[in-house]
Amino acid sequence: MKYFYKLTALLMMVFILAGCVPARNTADNPDFTAFTEELFRNEANSDSLTLNYTLSHPENYGITNLPGGFHAFSYEDLKASGLSLENLLASMEETYDRDSLSLKQQILYDILCDTLQSDIQDAEYAAFSGALGPTTGIQAQLPVLLAEFRIGDKADLEQYFSLLTTVPEYFHSLLALEQKKKELGTLSSRTSLEHIISQCREFLQTGGFSVLTTTFDKKVMGFSFLSEDEKRSNISRHNDCIRQYLLPAYQDLVNGLTELLASSGEDGSLSSRPDGSSYYSHLVRRITGSSLPLDELEKIMAEKLGTAQKTLMDYAKKDPSLFSSCQNYVSNYPSPDSILSALQERITADFPQMADSTYEIKYVDKALEDYLSPAFYLTPPLDDSRTNVIYINNSSRFDASSLFNTLAHEGYPGHLYQTCYMHNKNLPKLRYLLDYGGYTEGWATYAEIYSYKYTGASKDEIGILRNNMILSLCLYGLCDIGVHAHGWNREELLSFLNRYGSWNSDTADSVYDAVADEPASYLKYTVGYLEFTRLKEKMKEELRDAYSEKVFHTYILDMGPAPFGILEKYIQKYKAL
Repeated sequence: MKYFYKLTALLMMVFILAGCVPARNTADNPDFTAFTEELFRNEANSDSLTLNYTLSHPENYGITNLPGGFHAFSYEDLKASGLSLENLLASMEETYDRDSLSLKQQILYDILCDTLQSDIQDAEYAAFSGALGPTTGIQAQLPVLLAEFRIGDKADLEQYFSLLTTVPEYFHSLLALEQKKKELGTLSSRTSLEHIISQCREFLQTGGFSVLTTTFDKKVMGFSFLSEDEKRSNISRHNDCIRQYLLPAYQDLVNGLTELLASSGEDGSLSSRPDGSSYYSHLVRRITGSSLPLDELEKIMAEKLGTAQKTLMDYAKKDPSLFSSCQNYVSNYPSPDSILSALQERITADFPQMADSTYEIKYVDKALEDYLSPAFYLTPPLDDSRTNVIYINNSSRFDASSLFNTLAHEGYPGHLYQTCYMHNKNLPKLRYLLDYGGYTEGWATYAEIYSYKYTGASKDEIGILRNNMILSLCLYGLCDIGVHAHGWNREELLSFLNRYGSWNSDTADSVYDAVADEPASYLKYTVGYLEFTRLKEKMKEELRDAYSEKVFHTYILDMGPAPFGILEKYIQKYKAL
């Protein structure tokens, strides 16, 4: 999973960057360029964390007044943001004639319209807003995001400290939002709240913030812009900030959420909340970028699930030993670096060339292992695309034999490759801040499944590995829809899962909790992957003999993150791109 955090529509904290498409000869409209670059500056400079993960040198982009820390907000702020977004969209549509723009500006115009329309709907569903969650919540991600905060001078250092000092106020606003959700009947289930509380307690009791002090102390000792006395002073200041601001903020979060437990229910389904069904439909479209109706997505997943299951059964009849031998390729790769090196070399026949990239492998701190993904990629700043970091989680919860395809997802030809590729394209700056998780996670999932051909496994073994993953994707995707759209309880989910294998109640409960904790989150992967396979078939129809895998991959990467309807629309203009 690509590692990123996006706050509410008001805060617009986005760490996933976007892609590009070459411009045709038509000149850019300078007024539209100025308009979108001002939007870029405003969003990039919305808070210290967003700015740090977006730009290494904001002064080169006209940003001189730095934001300073997190910004507290309220439910009323979220509701009111819809009107300003509506005004912005109306102003853009009235001011700029889309057909007079260059092709790359037309693509940006289309994507920006889609983003604003989604943001407006987010404001309408402010009762469901929130930045807390067991996996993607800010409280889970903040330790790593702070540990990776880039500090190159004293200004960066002050921005970092401003984040630490504003965490309590920001967390207080998150709690206030949860209390409002209690009044509105949209509060998360008791189990979901308990997961967040347990996580925060674990951080507090086991020294989960040690990763911050360790990494900060190491950084400071290497700062050439600080004297030895200043280094010692800043280390002391940092320890004080952890004790004075960060730890109390997490404890307050524990206390506040614990008070809400009595008001939370057992039902984890969004459909059980007021307007929950319509919100879920919006959320699926927002998260996946697919314009297909929910019932059609469900039908496609069910068909793909059935096909994958039948294919696996056919392999079992042909040679049952394939199911054990298909994992033997793992022994050929003794380290993460050996896997990434092999992938970089082998993808060149099927994927376009990109500029050289560098990366660093890091490992999740033990105190964080139980709450983070098997691996994640941290996107580099727009103006420093060589600083790529992939984190690997060594938790016993995860199967080490899957490291090859995990690194294909996070590295090549997945997130790292896609991000570095687009950084070398001349696209409007605003596109680097427009978030389409269905594209980015769908691409990485597509890349992961595609990468099995590079393992050295046999054709039949590759078929098993691919269909097994497709089956899992669709199975979990259907569970998400079943719980949130159809209101399945735990027993109904177990019954569904047992149609496709033997599941016990504990394992089924863990699936229920996962989809209840993060509604529609899994669909980024499932729907994103399925939409890319649909686009591939569309391009084959359009290009016929001119089609190749490399041509398809180049088109998708050149277009960059966007709703799938827009990606499909421009296939017809492929020769002009």
